[in-house]
Amino acid sequence: MATEEKKVKELQDMAESQLEEVSMQEFLSLPQINNLLEVQDADEIQRLMEGFLNVQDPETNLKEAVLVDYYVSGFCWGKDRNFNLQQLSGLMGLLHLLMENLQDKRLSLAENILELARALRGIGHSILKDKARLTFFNVDEAKDIINYLKISLFQHYKLYECMFTVPRDQMVIGAEQEVEVVKPVEAPFPLPLEEGIPYEMYARFRAPPVPGEDIETVEAEINEKLRVQEEAFTSKIENLQKP
Repeated sequence: MATEEKKVKELQDMAESQLEEVSMQEFLSLPQINNLLEVQDADEIQRLMEGFLNVQDPETNLKEAVLVDYYVSGFCWGKDRNFNLQQLSGLMGLLHLLMENLQDKRLSLAENILELARALRGIGHSILKDKARLTFFNVDEAKDIINYLKISLFQHYKLYECMFTVPRDQMVIGAEQEVEVVKPVEAPFPLPLEEGIPYEMYARFRAPPVPGEDIETVEAEINEKLRVQEEAFTSKIENLQKP
């Protein structure tokens, strides 16, 4: 009996020695998780997550947009799995741990997978359950989390590394433009193009006054000349039509 207890104790000591400490801080508080759960609209979830992440301009900053999408997608996946508040908090903390390892600690894919194994170690294990940090997950839920991370973070790990660790050249696109200042004219406005506005409107509202003459008088003279010419043409046509 004593020998059997000794073997169990040796196995326990060996397992505990292999269980390295994984520092996983709380990423989102339970009240924050609860606020996200109360929202049904995906756009509102994204807006709340942007506030929690304290991002400044996710519409134009690609890094911020990627982070928001990473955490919103993870939360929505956990919500669809019907995880409770504590489980969602643990899931978001795990997502944060792995992203922090990639973005700040520059861990490789293999190293980050090992960190995931350490974080999940002890789930469903009778000896290590007291040492495990995520004991509120069962074995099947832990497998689902691993599968989700395979198709999300790990499958696109190189893209995330490129986004957060590889410096990118900043391209400044510009064009020189010459601005021609309108020359001053005597009229209060510059003369319009021929196709700009109808002549009647231009003549009525914007045309400069004719110096030394009355506009109505000039128009009357023009109309009279047109009338005389019209009568002359009419008379010629009538003469031509006579036998």
